[in-house]
Amino acid sequence: MYDLLIKSGTIVDGTRFPRYVADIAIKDGRIAHIGHVDPETARETLDAEGLIIAPGHIDCHTHYDAQIHWDPYCSNSGENGITTVVTGNCGFGFAPCRSADRERYMRMMENTEQVPYVQMKAALPWTWETFPEWFDHLKGLPKGVNMMMYVPLNPLLIYVMGVDAAKTERPGPSDLEEMKRLIREAMDCGACGIALSHLGEHNTHVDWDGTPMPTDLMHRDDAIALASVLRERDSGTIQLLSLLPGAFDERDLACDLYDASGRPVILNVFTTSNMMPGMAKEGLAWLAGVNAAGKRIYGQTLAQRGWSEFNLVDFNLNDHLPEWAAISKLKSLDEKFALLRDEQHRALMKERYDPMLLMAGSGALDALTVTSVNDVDALAAYVSRTLGDIAAEEDKHPLDVLFDICLESEGWADFRTPPLAGSDPAENSELISGPNMLAGTSDGGAHSKFFIGGHWPTELLVTLGKEHNLLSLEELHYRFSWQPARVMGLTDRGALLEGMAADIIIYDFDALATGGTQYEIRHDMPAGDWRRYLATTGYRWIIVNGELTFEDGKPSGGLPGEILRNNLPVSATDVVA
Repeated sequence: MYDLLIKSGTIVDGTRFPRYVADIAIKDGRIAHIGHVDPETARETLDAEGLIIAPGHIDCHTHYDAQIHWDPYCSNSGENGITTVVTGNCGFGFAPCRSADRERYMRMMENTEQVPYVQMKAALPWTWETFPEWFDHLKGLPKGVNMMMYVPLNPLLIYVMGVDAAKTERPGPSDLEEMKRLIREAMDCGACGIALSHLGEHNTHVDWDGTPMPTDLMHRDDAIALASVLRERDSGTIQLLSLLPGAFDERDLACDLYDASGRPVILNVFTTSNMMPGMAKEGLAWLAGVNAAGKRIYGQTLAQRGWSEFNLVDFNLNDHLPEWAAISKLKSLDEKFALLRDEQHRALMKERYDPMLLMAGSGALDALTVTSVNDVDALAAYVSRTLGDIAAEEDKHPLDVLFDICLESEGWADFRTPPLAGSDPAENSELISGPNMLAGTSDGGAHSKFFIGGHWPTELLVTLGKEHNLLSLEELHYRFSWQPARVMGLTDRGALLEGMAADIIIYDFDALATGGTQYEIRHDMPAGDWRRYLATTGYRWIIVNGELTFEDGKPSGGLPGEILRNNLPVSATDVVA
């Protein structure tokens, strides 16, 4: 008997093979047969007639390291057909960690990836110190998605050298050897490679005290030395953030890391921009050149229609600039409001105002839209208008409009940025169609009070596949599943082929939709905290390792997710030495 039968659906198998109608039979978490299957031979049957059957999406860039502790489905990724998430990106994480550094690690994660401290404090048990202990802990957590985990290099540097030394000194020979040993140890137990950011003073992800993180300051030769461990093993992938459009570009480091490791390098972030026409073509040409030279370097894209919503109380998107960071550093609302009123500080900010420098944050201030005003009647007429329109009408600078609305709303007015990627669907389609480009960059698990990105596959299926008919479903599902599986070394999933793991999505293409242009607020985080959320529709069933996890957008209660390592799952009963 088969465990599950998916009957009469249209299969888009993820390999770019043309779609066809057939049945899929599942047994023991794997695709046992594709063809015509008698329903009498299966314990359960799903009628998929008229629906698309495709492989589950694989998200190579997430930060669910904390959220998996309270949300086994990694919302909003799990409900959008993402069946495997990769964590530990950008060099941020929680292991290895000495007990004395636990508070510092949580403060770091709050400041770098905006995972609220109150949530981590309530949910993280801190039962680990080493990476193998962390990995063993993750295996025991209930999961509705599969997970892979990089060795994040910031904790590694801090664990070996201490926080201060990791930022001010180069590691000595013995330090480097110890770091290499710890990477080997982590990969022995299942880590999928190493991850780091290297943006110097330009990273918007800074430490709790406003200083850069250790990997942003580390000597590139030391990063290259650590990458050599992957060459020894001939396994693993490297994730590197060293490209910040409009602000910083050290993509040549990706080439050096490849030369040292001989392993795939994923370089963040490639995007499109209304302010920088032609940026996508330049990125595509560069990647084509380095791959033609034999270097396996892949660009991670941000091509989906996404945006941020923020206020100046919770999160300031422009903290990479000192005049903006000065606001966030103040602890009390009274102090913040005093600085917002300070004419001298306003004059300084207007003097330094450059929309290009804000690309990594809010974008141009005049393009921000007022989305809510804390129910202040005097501000109600501003809702749904841009700061630029208001500024022109009132003969003000957009910064004065922003600050004045913030003050009158007691800090709780919300503002929406333009789309983070350019608004031209054809240009976004061209970007992710590059042979060495990966779709995605959800940042899932991070920034939850101003940005939600786990719906990116749904967004791209709708905008590029349905609304504008720019890419076929065959191409899109290849980009969302089989291509990232190959880059991450997952040879047993990412496509609907006999013998492959049964990570499967079943959806109504006509009903597939994303929920509007404004996030909703959900109070469903630890300690009663809140997040932003964007609802989607159209997924009939989502299956992970042969078991239902979602039906019509609702969690099924099934928790079949596994930690994936070295092309094999790590079961909860495995013992890590």
